[in-house]
Amino acid sequence: MNQFIQAWKFFASNWNFFIILAAPVMMLEIATASMLAPIQNATQPEDIVNYFAENLISLLSIALLGLVLSNAFMGAIFIAYASIDSDSKVEPLNTLFLGVKKFFPLFSSSLITLVAVTFGFLLLVIPGFYVLARLSLFPAFIMLENKGTLESLQLSWEKTEEHGWTLFGLTIIFFSLTLILSLVTQSILSPGLTLLVVLAIIEYVIKIPWGYVYFSLYKSLKRY
Repeated sequence: MNQFIQAWKFFASNWNFFIILAAPVMMLEIATASMLAPIQNATQPEDIVNYFAENLISLLSIALLGLVLSNAFMGAIFIAYASIDSDSKVEPLNTLFLGVKKFFPLFSSSLITLVAVTFGFLLLVIPGFYVLARLSLFPAFIMLENKGTLESLQLSWEKTEEHGWTLFGLTIIFFSLTLILSLVTQSILSPGLTLLVVLAIIEYVIKIPWGYVYFSLYKSLKRY
């Protein structure tokens, strides 16, 4: 629980930095969701096909850029954690650019993690969350030690062995918090731009302290 509290204290002290860092990614996610919103009201399959045919280039462009920035953000926050922790001066968007440069190892690691977690969920819910907890340290090794895809995943699994169940518990807490707040928000707000904006804010406000839990573990491991 101490890690959970410290993560939120860190976010509270640096929220303005991380909001700037997350803003481009959030805007792209909101734009993508807004473009897909008309499909929810379609009643005929041909309407969906026609909509995609008419907007394919725009959808693919936004989706591709969103994919790049969302993976870049996942790496950028670890650069940000390390820079803030060492009192180094760094601009939020510069850290995002550093994440973009590491897109391919971040994306491939994320993809492998997704496959492993999905397989875990197919077995039972608990293995899925446990695998997620054990593999989520990989961005630290990619961004802070310049490791490759497989090596970063292997190091994440090895270094989290003693802390696996603690990370599992924290993963459940953060995931549950995201789910509960999202469901409550959707029950209060009507579908539309406001709802999409609030959901995006919830996602990243929780994602940032969640990631800091892993950075704290990484930092403690480097002391030994």
